[in-house]
Amino acid sequence: MKKVMSYCFSVLLVLMALLVLDIAALAMISEREGRNGIQRLSVEHLSEQIVYKDGVYQENQSVQELLEENQSFAIIINDAGDVVWECNQPADIPDHYGIKDVATFSHWYLNDYPVYTWARDEGILVVGSPRNSIWKYSLNVKTTILNGIVVALPVMIIANVCILIILPMVINKKWMRAREKSRIEWIAGVSHDIRTPLSIVMGSVEKGSIVEKQCFRIRDLIGNLNTENKLDSGIGKWNKERIKLAPLLREIVCDYVNSYEEDYSFELDMDESLADYTINADTILIRRMIENLITNSIAHNEHGCNIKVSLRANAKGKAVLEITDDGQGCSAKKLRVLNAKLKTDYLPEHGLGIRVVKQVANKYRYKITFDSEKDNFFRNVIVI
Repeated sequence: MKKVMSYCFSVLLVLMALLVLDIAALAMISEREGRNGIQRLSVEHLSEQIVYKDGVYQENQSVQELLEENQSFAIIINDAGDVVWECNQPADIPDHYGIKDVATFSHWYLNDYPVYTWARDEGILVVGSPRNSIWKYSLNVKTTILNGIVVALPVMIIANVCILIILPMVINKKWMRAREKSRIEWIAGVSHDIRTPLSIVMGSVEKGSIVEKQCFRIRDLIGNLNTENKLDSGIGKWNKERIKLAPLLREIVCDYVNSYEEDYSFELDMDESLADYTINADTILIRRMIENLITNSIAHNEHGCNIKVSLRANAKGKAVLEITDDGQGCSAKKLRVLNAKLKTDYLPEHGLGIRVVKQVANKYRYKITFDSEKDNFFRNVIVI
């Protein structure tokens, strides 16, 4: 599929390039050949070089030279239809013409010779080119049709250019979405295969041990990877539910209290006015966002810390979720990176967990900020 799409896009680009080159080449050929053709030999100019005086025709030497250079000929036919002057006249060109003959060849051919005419006081000058050297065709178009073409032509050109630009983009977008879907399905399949042996390992190791903690990290990494792929590609299916934040926070904090008996302590502080505060979102995404922030504090404080989760109301009646730890914090440089706008690069610049947090916040238009003081605290603030 990738090769087909790339081929189609390449073909379109090549066609556009060839069209431009062909037009330029045709223009150059037309200019070069026209410069040497009889059409460029002004019939009027030739006529001026042939003088009729006292019944005798006298031509300038340049007339003979021009005609020979272009392998052409010239004759003058008087009002009676007789040829009264010639230069290089072919043997198969008649010496007498009727009115019908003149009417026929004046716009077309004379014995298959393409000819051009010029009216003189005493007759008609006829200048002919070699056979098969010039193609002559009379084109008749109604003025209304021509005006319509003039109006429609720019629109058609613009439309064609837009199609050539947009069509490859649409094709490429569909191919990219198909590729993203395949990648997500592949990662989801691998994640599913990892969960089963991981669950067995977690069930057999000692609670609170280093192995269990690493198993938790692997589990979170797998979950974040699946979530990140779906959010990044925009093709994940998420529910829109009414979620009460207070019960969800109690459940999450309770899970961490039961999972980390040593080194880490967890505190939950909630404003009673927000006991029934609800949001419209997907429970899995909101849980993932909150858990990633708590797990981030755990991951960056290996020797333990106190983690406080609080929910309060701001002046506008919005819920403000704060997750704060009293651990090692982070540098000012890293803090600037964390608070910077989320980049579209697939590889995260500050951890997959925080990247997912920011993706969920962007999806639901929550305002998230990070604050820290080195060796003192790290705080996450989300206005929901």
